[in-house]
Amino acid sequence: MRYLLAIVFLIPNIAFSQALNQLGKPNFFGFQYRQILPMQQMQSGIQYFEDSLLKTNITPALGYTFGGVLRYGLTDLISLETGLYYNQRNFSIQSTRIDSALTVDQRLRFVQFEVPIQGNIGIQLSRNIYANAYLGSAILYKPTSVATYINPYDKHEFRQVGLVDINKKVGLDLRMGFGFEYRNKRAGVFILGATAFVQLQPAFVLLSRYQYENFKQAAVGDVNASGFGLDFKYFIAYKRPGRLIFQQGPIE
Repeated sequence: MRYLLAIVFLIPNIAFSQALNQLGKPNFFGFQYRQILPMQQMQSGIQYFEDSLLKTNITPALGYTFGGVLRYGLTDLISLETGLYYNQRNFSIQSTRIDSALTVDQRLRFVQFEVPIQGNIGIQLSRNIYANAYLGSAILYKPTSVATYINPYDKHEFRQVGLVDINKKVGLDLRMGFGFEYRNKRAGVFILGATAFVQLQPAFVLLSRYQYENFKQAAVGDVNASGFGLDFKYFIAYKRPGRLIFQQGPIE
């Protein structure tokens, strides 16, 4: 987390030190928050795992992404974006020992970091309002495995482990989305949008294990973490002495 905070505070200094890039177009630094909404249509709904006496299902819950973002202008309406995001996915897990109908409910939190790289195309609708469409991908880093366990009735133990293989800590996803932005020379740029993302690899391997004294049973399977998100993005207003970073658009 301290590395994320360090980079988040470093990027604005880099961006502000070169408000206009080599192409003569403005760069912007800002922040993004995404509310992740799992969708059954993207194969990220309920997933089932079963082995002999143990049956487990895992359901994605609301998650979120936040971090710093840098927009690099190529033309008045075309730009590239990158940044560093903290991503937290939450899951509800229900496990049942079939022969005894013993059932428990647990929650699992999984964290990864994102470095998005995407291209944006804008359409100016009015003096201050733009429509945007974007397409790109993100490099995903999964720092560690996660686990949770519960002991109902003392000797019974249900343990859920999200396993990340040491050779599979880095992943990739594809994403596309759209949004609308409002530009104000003094207040900054405000963007509301939506993003769909598809992870090209499983987020982690779920190891669901039940143990009673010396008896053990486990169910194993890959967990998909594709989804859909609602975005709020804000770019900071910045001006150099005698020159605004915001340039007049083609309609102005």
